[in-house]
Amino acid sequence: MTRPPFFSFSRQPLRKPKPIKQDVLQHRGLSLIATPIDGKDGESPHFCRHSDATPIELFFDLFFVANLSSFTATHEINNVEGLGAYIGFLGVIWFTWLQITLFDIRFARDSVFERICKAAQLAAMVGFASAGTRFTTHIRGENVWAFQSLSLLLGGSRVLLAVQYTVNICLIRERMRPAAKGLSIIVAALLASSLVYFGMYFAFQEDHGIHSYIWTVWFILFGFEMWMVMGVSYITPDIGFEDTHLVVRMGLLTLIIIGEGVIAVTRIANKTVRPGGWTKWSFVHILGVTTSVYFLWQAYFDVSPRGPLGRLSQQAWAQLHFPFHVALILLLEGSQILALTLDVTLKLTYLTETILFACEEPRPEAEVAIRLLRSTIADMEIDYGRGAIKEKTIISNILEELPTLPLCPTNVPSNAYFLTHDRIDDLVGNVTAALFSSMGITPSEGRDISQLNNSQLLMMYVEVLGFVYVYFFVVASIAMFLFAAFMLLAHRHQRNLYVGIGVAVRLVLAVLVLGVVSFVRHFALAYSFMTSPVILYAFTVILLTVLLVDRLLDHFEERSQAKDRSTRESNAQLMPSGPRVVVVESSSYRVAISQERLT
Repeated sequence: MTRPPFFSFSRQPLRKPKPIKQDVLQHRGLSLIATPIDGKDGESPHFCRHSDATPIELFFDLFFVANLSSFTATHEINNVEGLGAYIGFLGVIWFTWLQITLFDIRFARDSVFERICKAAQLAAMVGFASAGTRFTTHIRGENVWAFQSLSLLLGGSRVLLAVQYTVNICLIRERMRPAAKGLSIIVAALLASSLVYFGMYFAFQEDHGIHSYIWTVWFILFGFEMWMVMGVSYITPDIGFEDTHLVVRMGLLTLIIIGEGVIAVTRIANKTVRPGGWTKWSFVHILGVTTSVYFLWQAYFDVSPRGPLGRLSQQAWAQLHFPFHVALILLLEGSQILALTLDVTLKLTYLTETILFACEEPRPEAEVAIRLLRSTIADMEIDYGRGAIKEKTIISNILEELPTLPLCPTNVPSNAYFLTHDRIDDLVGNVTAALFSSMGITPSEGRDISQLNNSQLLMMYVEVLGFVYVYFFVVASIAMFLFAAFMLLAHRHQRNLYVGIGVAVRLVLAVLVLGVVSFVRHFALAYSFMTSPVILYAFTVILLTVLLVDRLLDHFEERSQAKDRSTRESNAQLMPSGPRVVVVESSSYRVAISQERLT
């Protein structure tokens, strides 16, 4: 046999291709409808299972996160209404994702029918994104269409799932009758919830005068669907979640959501790093957010199950991920707002110092002071296009008037000084509003900031920052409580003592984080804490403490296991090698067994 040449202009295979088996050729074909029953091994009928996520499942997860990103870009969490809208819309897309996932991990097989269904589900996610731009906690005349669209999309997605379940019932009813009966109950539950969704379309119409919070009925339906599907699957043979990759799916979605936090870090870097490059404080701020995201990732995956969970534990693990994902997203958004606010505070400090330098004795030359003031504002790189056009005009007018109307004139009467003080106040106030607007931090709708002076404007943004401060540490505390629950469900350590210590540490730290919220009672203490980089590292230190405690428990457990192994080996060596008699007693007889050697 001649070897192929090392170099050739013609394309030749280096080795003779192996013949492909007939079953592989058949597997490459895409059937119209694929049965979920795995009948290749000749055993009793059972559903096909795979231990990892399929490419189409991961593709569907990307649409979920894209929905979340588009909603975040159009909604700000700076008040209670914004927070409620965020949780509400997240519930719409999360529970829809959950219902689709509960079907896919058990019954989805690649076929033409499943691909068509998945295309329709992806289209529904796009519809959610379009309606989410107008989603609020209050139903108003201008956003009624958004709630009606969401009701139709929710109802349609449940009808599609009912069709998918029905097709599988037809495929398995001859060989797996109990499973088919259980799926029939799930189909009935999904159809019932879809009828309510479709009925709410008419309830959202303006002429009915329905209360503006009627959309919260959706969450009752979400809970009904989730508990019906999981409950029926629990009591019905063969359709449970054993041997499925439900835990893997939850972990992958969590990883993708944490990835959104990484994207937020890059956004912060783009907004805070100046043209001259990194500064000490920009590095400190970005490092605080980065370490928080990193330790959140470690804290979650350190308590992820290393083996199969029990039937109830697996369902509890999945259900707890909704509040966990809510807390995780709010933590990432809150840390981003806190970091940007620290950057704004630092820039305003530089501006104030520049004005003081221009007004304090001995005063610099007017040209020097004006040039320094202009360069200070220019170095801020304010993006006036993000809702600060009016502020840009006022700032430009003040800067142009400085040569004729200086900020700090000499030998002027007292009434003229107050006019000058007002001009300084206008400059700082408009720069403050422009900075927050460029960072995407704007006040609530209906607030006219043009009627506020500098002190009132600063107080308004302090209130916004205070709200972010409160919800950040509240959801951080909730996250720690959920980490304790995950620790208990996953049973990270083999010994119950170490599991109990890990859970107790997380509970104590959760209470400690919640206690930080009490700082708001003391304005001076809270303000100094909120405007200090320490606030970015507070939760990071908590997560680092959990990490160190877990590593310490791992070390003690390894030492304990090594000691137990050594003790067993020593006992085995000390056992006599002569003949022994083992006596087995019962209520009716006694048997003596003689052995040459007991091993």
